[in-house]
Amino acid sequence: MREDLLSELDREYEQRRFANEQTEMDRRKTIQTRFPEIEQLVLQRENLIHGTIRQMLAGNANGQDLPERMQEVNQKIREALCRAGLPEDYLSPVYTCPICRDTGYVGEPVREPCSCLKEAYSRKLRESIGLTGDRKESFEHFDEQLIPDSVLPDIGITQRKLAIMARDACARWAEAWPDAGYRDVLINGESGLGKTFLIRAMADRLISRGKQVLVISAYQFVQLARKSFFESDDSMDELMNVPVLMIDDLGSEPMMKSITVEQMFNLLNERQESSRSTVISTNLTLKELRERYTERIVSRLNNPHTCLMITLAGQDLRTIER
Repeated sequence: MREDLLSELDREYEQRRFANEQTEMDRRKTIQTRFPEIEQLVLQRENLIHGTIRQMLAGNANGQDLPERMQEVNQKIREALCRAGLPEDYLSPVYTCPICRDTGYVGEPVREPCSCLKEAYSRKLRESIGLTGDRKESFEHFDEQLIPDSVLPDIGITQRKLAIMARDACARWAEAWPDAGYRDVLINGESGLGKTFLIRAMADRLISRGKQVLVISAYQFVQLARKSFFESDDSMDELMNVPVLMIDDLGSEPMMKSITVEQMFNLLNERQESSRSTVISTNLTLKELRERYTERIVSRLNNPHTCLMITLAGQDLRTIER
C-alpha cells in the first residue's frame, strides 16, 4: 500500500507541476497580448541573461554586474505590473509549495520528503484507512458520555471507567511508540464495545506523528494470505515489513486449511523477530483464541512483557438508545 500511495502522489505532483506551468504560460500570453510595454521589459530581461552568458563564453565579460542589472530590470517589471493592476509576482514561477517547488523533495545531495509530501501522504493514508469524512475515530472524539456508567459486577468498576482506562492506555502507547514499553497490543471484548474505534484512534495518532501504519481487517488478511500461498507472489510483504500493522476483528475471517493459522503464525513470528509492532482486536477470549489458532500463536500474543493486553466489557454500545 505504501508504494501504491507514493506512486499516486507522484502522479498528483506531476499534474500539479503541469497545471502550474500552464498557469505561467497563460499569464505570459496575457502580458504579450494586453501589456506590450511589460512584454518588452521581460524580453529585455531575457536578452540580458542570454547576452551576458554568450559574452562570458566568448571571454568578453565576467558577469559581475549581472545581478545589479537584473535587479534593476526586475524592479521595473514589478512596478509596471502594479500599474497594470496585477500582482508584482504575476510573472514569477508558480508553485503550490515554494519550498520543494512541487517536486515533493528537498535537500541536496541527499533528498528528503518535503513537509507538503509528508502531509499529503498522511492524508492519503488516512483516506485508505477510512479516517475521513464523517468518521471521527480519534482520541479527541472519544465521548465517554455515550458509555454506560453502570458497575460491571465481575470487574467492580463501571463500563465507562473501563473504557476510559482502555482509551488512555491506547493513547499512551500510540503517543510513545516505538518507546511504549510494549511492542504489541491485543484488544479483546465482545462486539460493540469500541475495539475498532480504539484501533483507528491509535492509527490516527501514529499517522499524525508521521509513523507508518497499515490497518486491515482479518478478512483482508486471509485474502492476502491466500493470494500469497496460491500465487507465490509478494502480497504478504507489506504486512511483514510495515512498522505498525493493525489487524481488526481477528476471528471473523474464514478458516482456510494450510493458510489462516499457518500464515498468521508466520506473520506474527516474522514481525516479532524483526521487532515490528502488531496491534490486534478480537471478539474472542484467550481460551477461544487458543482453540481457534493453537497455543503457539496465542503464546506470541499473551506475553505480559511484550504485549499490552486490553479487555473491554459491558453493554453493546450500538444497542443503547441515544
